[in-house]
Amino acid sequence: MLYELLLFILALLPVILLGYVIYSKDKEKEPIKLLIKLFLGGILSAGLTLGVSYLLNSYLPSFSYYPEMKGLSLFIYTFFFVSLVEELSKFIATYFISYHNKEYDQFYDMIVYAVFISLGFAWIENLLYVYEGGFKIALLRGLVAVPTHVSVAVFMGYYLSLAKVAELNHYSSKIKYLLFSILVPTILHGIYDYLIYSSNYFCVYLYYLFILILYKRAYQQVKVSSLMRQNLIFHSFQKGSRKKKKQSN
Repeated sequence: MLYELLLFILALLPVILLGYVIYSKDKEKEPIKLLIKLFLGGILSAGLTLGVSYLLNSYLPSFSYYPEMKGLSLFIYTFFFVSLVEELSKFIATYFISYHNKEYDQFYDMIVYAVFISLGFAWIENLLYVYEGGFKIALLRGLVAVPTHVSVAVFMGYYLSLAKVAELNHYSSKIKYLLFSILVPTILHGIYDYLIYSSNYFCVYLYYLFILILYKRAYQQVKVSSLMRQNLIFHSFQKGSRKKKKQSN
């Protein structure tokens, strides 16, 4: 019982720590109720992922994972059966809970929202792996897997914010940024999975190089986005409204 409790704490600890780091960068804090809702949305997105993965494995068993998988088969599995399914599930939860939320009034807000969705997802995934793999898996996932979920979520939130700004200013680039908010996290997640599933030393070295670059870029994006002027989206809306009003006059 004590061992299971320790595993539970180890599965939750990196989620709390990374959530605090992202939350602390927010100049105007988001309501706790909304953050809890997002976290629960992340848990639901994990359930959606499990359901879709089950259907894919049932109807397309030839693309299900096996230890000797490599090349094109591994590429299809990691990028489409894992990464795309997970990131699309998280995108759906992020978009429907927060994109039109009244609290969403700053550029950095969407990064917070996307990260908290990813933390709910990562916590459930952590529990599944940690209770099966034990203490060593808990440490590895806390250092690598959870930060990767958070890092790709940063880019999802970043592109969703660009889409919102484009929408409020009536730019045609909204659809492009919405697609980027799915494609960029999927590609990053796919590279991560492909390298970790590949059974050769060269990919192992690339894997560690990749996650270091990913973490650095994500952290830089968090710093830049959190320092953007307050109420960016609100001002963008005002600017767009004034422009529209001038044209009508």
